[in-house]
Amino acid sequence: MDTNKLRSSGYQISDRVQFGGVFEPEKCKQIAKQVMELYDSNKDGYIEQNEIAMMLSDAYRAMNKGFNPTSQDVSNCQAILDRKSTGRVHTEDVEQLVQKYFSGQPPAQPVKRVPEKLSRIAQERLEVARRIFKFVDKDGSGFLTEEEVPELLKETYKHMGMNDYQPTKEDVTIWIQMTDTDGDGKVTLEDYEQLVLDSLRKQGISLE
Repeated sequence: MDTNKLRSSGYQISDRVQFGGVFEPEKCKQIAKQVMELYDSNKDGYIEQNEIAMMLSDAYRAMNKGFNPTSQDVSNCQAILDRKSTGRVHTEDVEQLVQKYFSGQPPAQPVKRVPEKLSRIAQERLEVARRIFKFVDKDGSGFLTEEEVPELLKETYKHMGMNDYQPTKEDVTIWIQMTDTDGDGKVTLEDYEQLVLDSLRKQGISLE
C-alpha cells in the first residue's frame, strides 16, 4: 500500500490499517456524504432503486468491467445497504457500509429487539425459524458460520415446499451480509429472528 500517496491525497491514514482499516471514521462519513451527493439525484436524502443501479454500474466501470445490473442485482444490493428495512437507502446506511469496509472498527448497529407482543403469524414464523436454527446449530454454539448457513437456507426453502433448492456461494454471502448485524461473520439466533421480522414487515404483515 502506497501510504505516502494516500496521505498526499488528503485522506488520513488510520493506525488501524494493520487490522484492515484505511480511513478514520470521520473520513468515512465524508466519503459517504460524497456518495449521497453523487447518486441522490433528486436530493430527497435517499438512494432509490434506479440510483442504486447507476451506483452498481459505476462501481464495475471503475474496475474496468462492463456490467448492466438486473433488477435482482439491484434488490440484492438494496437489501445489503438498507439496514433498517425501510425500503430506501439513507445516508446512515451508506456511512455504515463505508465504515465497515474502510475503517478498522466495526460500525455501531441499531439495537433491535423482538416485540413482546406479536401477531399470530409472526409468532408462527419465529417458531419455525427457531426450530430450523436449533436443528442447524448442531454444536450448540448459539451462532451459525458460513459453513452452516447453506443447510439453514435449504431447510428454510423446504418449509416453503422447495425441496430441490441448492444455495450458491453468492446466495450464502448475500444472506450473511443481510443477517449478520455486527459484521463478525457469525449469525446469531437474534440476527435470524430479526431477519424474519424484517421480511414480514416488507410484506406488509403486521407484527403486533
